[in-house]
Amino acid sequence: MKTAILGAGAMGSLVGAHLKMGGAEVYFIDVNEDHMKAVAKNGICMELENETEPRTVFVDGAEVNGDKVGICDAVIVLVKCYDTEAALEANRALFGKDTIAISLQNGVGGADLVAKHIKPDCVGLGLLKSSANLIAPGRILGNPRFSNSPKGVYFAPAKQDSPYRSLYKELEEYLNKGGMPAEVYDNIQEIIWDKLCSNAMMNGLAALLQLSVEEISNHSDSLYIINQIALEACQVASARGIDLIAGNYISENDKNGIDLSATETRHYVSMVLDAYHKRRTEIDFINGAIVMEGRKFGIPTPYNEAIWRIVRTLHDTYDNRYKPRI
Repeated sequence: MKTAILGAGAMGSLVGAHLKMGGAEVYFIDVNEDHMKAVAKNGICMELENETEPRTVFVDGAEVNGDKVGICDAVIVLVKCYDTEAALEANRALFGKDTIAISLQNGVGGADLVAKHIKPDCVGLGLLKSSANLIAPGRILGNPRFSNSPKGVYFAPAKQDSPYRSLYKELEEYLNKGGMPAEVYDNIQEIIWDKLCSNAMMNGLAALLQLSVEEISNHSDSLYIINQIALEACQVASARGIDLIAGNYISENDKNGIDLSATETRHYVSMVLDAYHKRRTEIDFINGAIVMEGRKFGIPTPYNEAIWRIVRTLHDTYDNRYKPRI
């Protein structure tokens, strides 16, 4: 099965390497030229959680665009959501009339952008319950499955009656053989909104405060804000027919009063790094998506909207931050 990873950064490299280890034909495509050159020359080196030795995987190609790769059976879309349409336009060579494209991107809305460019039967969507960081060109730190999740990847066709379901089952088999637990999960919107709620609670606030998840969950004021975000997100999900229980998210994230000095664990979400490096974040597809969906059902989402608008302001004012006069 010929598969392209469109957006082969940290997460794309993790998914693509496990597909290759499972037996798929895999091509990396990413605009990071240094990373692609390193992968083409030396393979992708993975330092995986709970493994004592690094693992190097040689994929079938690593390119900055899809022209040399040609038509694929499947394209896994892992560019930032706001880059989706530009990436698809620049890599039309990957797509034939029967190529499926699966968005495994953060937040909500990536698959809708993909659907503007290919026929509905070929659109898929899903999410990752895994993590990775690019530590150098051609080298990642990764965890193929979170300890609290049965699988590291969930995905499904956007249309239940898609004639391409067999391709999804093939991808599932390759990933499982390669060591990244995966499942074609038909009730995919439920699990996507579950992750969306968790991301909305933490990511934007963490980016603004430049704090770890543990520290935000440990302070009564920030804990109050993330609880309100969860309540709003679950109300919107319920209006969409998705049953999420806000109390589950609130109790799971309540670390108030815990002595953080007793643990070295600090988890910084990727949006913290985006804000630190003055990069655009995916806030439009996380808290912003909850706001937009809430408006469709007449549900006010003031806490999500506040986080969304403040982070958007941050994007536009990175270079105007206070600089002390010496």
